[in-house]
Amino acid sequence: MKYLQVICSYLLLVLLIGSSQALFATTNNAIPIRLPALVGKFYAATNQQLFWLKKTPGANALRSLLLQKLDSVAYAGLDKKKYQFSQLNLQLKKALGNNDSVATMKLDRLLTGMALAYCKDLYQGFGIAPGLQYDGISSKQEGPDNEFLLAHLETIGSAGDLELFLRSLEPSTPEYAAYKAELGIQIAANNANKIAKLNTAMNFYRWVLHFKFDNYILVNVASATLHYYRNDTEKLFSRIIVGKPKTRTPRFLATCNEVILYPYWNVPKSIATKELLPRYKKAPSRIDAENMQMLNAAGTIVNPHTVRWSQYSRQYFPYRFRQSTGCDNSLGVIKFNLTSPFDVYLHDTNTKGLFASKNRYRSHGCIRVEQAQELGNLLLNNKLDTTYLQSCIKGEKPVELKLDRPIPVFVVYLPAGIDEAGAVGYYNDPYLLFRK
Repeated sequence: MKYLQVICSYLLLVLLIGSSQALFATTNNAIPIRLPALVGKFYAATNQQLFWLKKTPGANALRSLLLQKLDSVAYAGLDKKKYQFSQLNLQLKKALGNNDSVATMKLDRLLTGMALAYCKDLYQGFGIAPGLQYDGISSKQEGPDNEFLLAHLETIGSAGDLELFLRSLEPSTPEYAAYKAELGIQIAANNANKIAKLNTAMNFYRWVLHFKFDNYILVNVASATLHYYRNDTEKLFSRIIVGKPKTRTPRFLATCNEVILYPYWNVPKSIATKELLPRYKKAPSRIDAENMQMLNAAGTIVNPHTVRWSQYSRQYFPYRFRQSTGCDNSLGVIKFNLTSPFDVYLHDTNTKGLFASKNRYRSHGCIRVEQAQELGNLLLNNKLDTTYLQSCIKGEKPVELKLDRPIPVFVVYLPAGIDEAGAVGYYNDPYLLFRK
């Protein structure tokens, strides 16, 4: 009997401990601490002191302002659910009268992690990575960005300081102000489609500007436009032609490191085997007519009239095609190499009439630039010999010109933008990324 009583007492104790632990987990660990490594650095720099939950009027005001900001994140193009506002607010109300110093510090760290996550999203933009297929720059900037945010948050001593810091994280441009005003209108109208487009555009806008590059190129696939900025001032606007819905232009951040004058067009294998090979098998003479060259694995030009075309197919074709240089080349007379993993670049074109069309989603993925020579002149510091290019020298050998410094190139999909009058406009959605 005593043995049974001991067992029952033990089981009751286990249940009580388990219930206590479950309650502690519910009140303290239901929300994971965001950015724990940064949170650890923050408290190491502040001598492990409470920041939000100190029993002072200043801390109360600081905490109240943070909650107010998290409650209204939708007006900055952010998702309130990400910051678990309701759960966080409830947890705070339960804990404010708690004298458990360990639990209080954990909750203070939770608030700091949430504040840092919010600051990062305001500064860097949120949801950037899913909208890109390659990013060759951001990872190098992540460390300095984190140090910047930590250094400023550590010095905040009042709600007024926090207000000023949060304002400084967002762009102060008229364009961004126009985005925010329009977003407020669409939130009031409950227009989900336009809200989604504005959220994407605003977050990418913050991301682009937070790098503070002296010079950069911004390609917007959705609007089929290119912008070149120098010291935050637009120096060039150009219409462009981008990929068809079936052959989309990839979205990425890379650099332009080289300009090539009189470039060859080295036809990608997919285009060569799927489009050109069937055509040339029927009429090899079209190779000469289209200024194409056929090269073997050694890079030697092959006479297409001596080739036994019947033995080649999409599965087996040991040659490649290259278009001769000149104004009738598909790349025109100037090409801008990019350091992305895609076989995609900016270039001139021999079919300039297409730029007048509203439907400029026509390429295999590359980006044709209407103002290509003007862009080249800007990147080469006004040293481009445009007369040389306009001479259209047929068969000229390519000239490779390295840039003094690589220029960042953002190729993104912004479904909303600001026109010259400062008004927000919504663009076509050729890739159906925002269709319900």
